Amino acid sequence: MLITMNGWLFDIYHIKDRIILWIKERNGSVKRLEYSWSPSIYVASDLKSELIDLVGDSKISSSIKEYRFEYKFEYPSSVTFDHRKRNESLRLTLSDSLQILNLARRIEKLSTRFGHYRLYNVDISPEQSFLYEKDLYPLGLYDIEEVRSADSARTKIYQVVNDKNDDIDSFDYIIPNFKFLSFELISERKSIGNDFRDRILKIKIISFEKDNLIKEEFSISEEDERETILEFSYEINRIDPDIILTKGGDQILFPYLLHRAKANKVENQLLVNLNRESNLEYLIKKNKLFPHKSIRSNDSSSTSYISYGKVYFKPRPFFLYGRIHIDINNSFIYKDNGLDGLAELSRVCRIPLQLASRSTIGKCLSSLYFYNAYKKDVLIPWKPITSEIFKSFSDLLKADRGGFVFESKPGAYDKVAEFDFVSLYPNIMLKKNVSSDTINCECCKSETDNKVPELEHLYHLCKKMIGIVPLSLKTVLDRRLEYKKRKNLCISKNDEYLKNCYDNRQTALKWILVTSFGYLGFSNSKFGRIDAHITVCAFARDILVKTSKIAEKHGFDVIHGIVDSIWISEVDNAEHSLFAAGTAHRYVNLKKDIEKQTGFSISFEGVYKWIVFDSSKINPGLPALNRYFGVFEDGAIKMRGIETRRHDTPQLFVNFQEELMKIMSAYNNIHEITKSLPILEGVYKKYINLICSKKISYTDLIFTKRISKESSEYADRKTIENCVLKRLTSNGKSLNAGEEIKYIITNFYNENFLERAIPIELVDEHNIRYDTKRYLELLKETYDSVTKVFYTQIPQFD
Repeated sequence: MLITMNGWLFDIYHIKDRIILWIKERNGSVKRLEYSWSPSIYVASDLKSELIDLVGDSKISSSIKEYRFEYKFEYPSSVTFDHRKRNESLRLTLSDSLQILNLARRIEKLSTRFGHYRLYNVDISPEQSFLYEKDLYPLGLYDIEEVRSADSARTKIYQVVNDKNDDIDSFDYIIPNFKFLSFELISERKSIGNDFRDRILKIKIISFEKDNLIKEEFSISEEDERETILEFSYEINRIDPDIILTKGGDQILFPYLLHRAKANKVENQLLVNLNRESNLEYLIKKNKLFPHKSIRSNDSSSTSYISYGKVYFKPRPFFLYGRIHIDINNSFIYKDNGLDGLAELSRVCRIPLQLASRSTIGKCLSSLYFYNAYKKDVLIPWKPITSEIFKSFSDLLKADRGGFVFESKPGAYDKVAEFDFVSLYPNIMLKKNVSSDTINCECCKSETDNKVPELEHLYHLCKKMIGIVPLSLKTVLDRRLEYKKRKNLCISKNDEYLKNCYDNRQTALKWILVTSFGYLGFSNSKFGRIDAHITVCAFARDILVKTSKIAEKHGFDVIHGIVDSIWISEVDNAEHSLFAAGTAHRYVNLKKDIEKQTGFSISFEGVYKWIVFDSSKINPGLPALNRYFGVFEDGAIKMRGIETRRHDTPQLFVNFQEELMKIMSAYNNIHEITKSLPILEGVYKKYINLICSKKISYTDLIFTKRISKESSEYADRKTIENCVLKRLTSNGKSLNAGEEIKYIITNFYNENFLERAIPIELVDEHNIRYDTKRYLELLKETYDSVTKVFYTQIPQFD
């Protein structure tokens, strides 16, 4: 074999029966490799003769390149040490990778009964299937070897093998020095509705390398729009970026740019230079998937979805080929953790970089599940059919209870310590082997030490094989723990660059762990099951109850506890000072005892000088379970659930509350804060004067709300949100469910509700009007939110 190149795999996509790989070489050049490869789907049936009949169907045979029978596990729970439980399945290799869904639907229509034809590996992208099959991963460093064969004169055959300096378990892998480009379109802006009929007047370009080192920054503005677009196309080709970074590229920039290029009859020239792929026919076909029109609520290229009770909007991705397009507005991982976090997610989950940037964390997690299932010869069901285990009504009441909560008594407390379990739910899934394929396995029925707490008669867990979910989470948990260790080492060495790198990587992995529990109970998850979800909750409740009893035996009182965190104080502060000599040793002993008796790691977060557990706004006598704020001994402020932590709070109120908290953080106890209330009142009066004197930037007054329905679906109610939506619609801009509206309150109590607020798109920066009375009312609410508890023993000022 002859090594022809060495570099990083940074882009991958499929064209019919080929897979295209782009390699970023060490010397900075980029090379295209072409594999003859097609994805496969699997079909299972109770009778082999029915599978044979299937390939004899002309409509089916016309879509496949080849077929063969293979023994696979249809169900993850079948994977035991007895490999005789593999079923004979029909593998169909497609002649065109774009036809996967069409073929699956044809087969499904031929089914005459439920379960007649069972389909697998249908909705896995060809790129992911290729990575699983070849055991490759994005941004891996590889040697590309040319394999000599009898027909090598006609066709070059390559083998991709790991470079000795990199493997999937590496923590010190290198991200190549990519070339970046970002751009902005300046148009006539005839309306706020992003009308694609507006001519492009100017295109601003920034060329830079990693760490935002700017190489070039310039604008293109020709007299003719056609020439402006052609010049932009030329500059893309000249700069030859690896990654094009945009804000709104999926929803607005690229569809708008392509529409204007088509209007000027230069679409093909633009497509060729935007992409490195030379197959123009393929690029045109892909581009036709995008509508050339204004963005409207019925645009089929976009989707709205619900996650954890919130509605989100995701525009259809605009992928490039041979380059990477990352839309910062459509990639929260890149937005929060940059290329370091995105690269870690892409590598670990074996999902292409461009796809990973737009995928939900659940989709990335699923890819990790799919890879581990593939390695265990487990087929991925197209439509999950795992049913919930039958329960009586009393069993359901007992089982479906969620996490355990110790309700706090609303109020302020001095000297409270906090302990948090480390990734408790993912660690339960790992250590207890909780997965859809391990619940009530056939092989461990008679065991006695594998029962689920409180639900012993309902559930047991497998002891003979590790499930797909815990197997996958082990990778994530181990890598995150190592990155956190390395981050702390970098802090001690004052290595800021590596510290940020490791922090971004561990934070990206954290999101997988956060999502893993919810995804375990998600009905569309291939390896999810509500019984597994219930099982994790049962273990978590048992652990928190044990923890509270251990704390009480150590002489502490439980002030508050929720799911995986607990707050404690001394039982008798009169007899024992929490900060007396030996107190730190007591916390160490408590931590060790909790970990020994529960089997799970817990972190000592520290001791609060003071902490406030807030009350419900509806019923002040009840606690608000997840709303609290306080200050640790080292001065660190922790806030949860208050206005500063809310994404919809205007910056004015965020600044105000943060200023209050900074002042309060200097005091050592509740008594000192109460004595210093006049200082806080002075800050409050300062902000009153700012509002009344109109000395506030309009950007600090903006409210942000995510809408849960299409603009046209809102009932005719006189709400602020409806006012904003109607004003936007009348100016040519309709929104999709999950998109955000931003507005300023102008006349909150006006009988004409359309005058109550103004969208920021319609704001005149030189003539800002806002409702002083309403903003003062909200300022008072923001002030009370963090100070009312300290006024309980003194008269409230006017």
